Amino acid sequence: MTLKQTAKQYTTALYTVAEKTGTLDEVFRALMFIDQLARTESQFRSFLQSKRITGEQKTSILNTILGDHGHPLVNELLSHLKGTQVTKILRFVANLFDRWFKEGKNIVSVEGVVSCEFDERQVSSLKLSLDDILGKEADLTLNVDQSLLGGIRLRIGNTLLDASIQNQLQTLRAELMHA
Repeated sequence: MTLKQTAKQYTTALYTVAEKTGTLDEVFRALMFIDQLARTESQFRSFLQSKRITGEQKTSILNTILGDHGHPLVNELLSHLKGTQVTKILRFVANLFDRWFKEGKNIVSVEGVVSCEFDERQVSSLKLSLDDILGKEADLTLNVDQSLLGGIRLRIGNTLLDASIQNQLQTLRAELMHA
């Protein structure tokens, strides 16, 4: 069985149990936290991949250490993952769970790039506008790129919208070159 198939089986089981127990939100937050931890902390990756620590011990350690950041269902799942492929399977599980969770909650991921930092009021206003326009809740992430002259670039799901001044200048330049 391939890694993706294995990850899909784990994700299906985790999602189904979380849905039936009414803990989807908590499991989602815990899984995203664990995935981020595994991507950024080499010691945590080593812990997950360790063959010396039994699954039961991993569950116990994770339940104790993670506290509010963890969830027993996610910790139990991690106790079943073994070997060097643990982080890859975890990544697949987290991505698939993220997609299913957002589809179920009518949430769309939106990544924005702006030329300068937005304050909370501006972020809130942009998010409300996106929610209204898209008819979904926008999970908005903004990044600053100071090389952007102004305007905004948005990636909504797989769609890229470029309303930056740079893009408008490039479009104008292309039009003038062909005129």
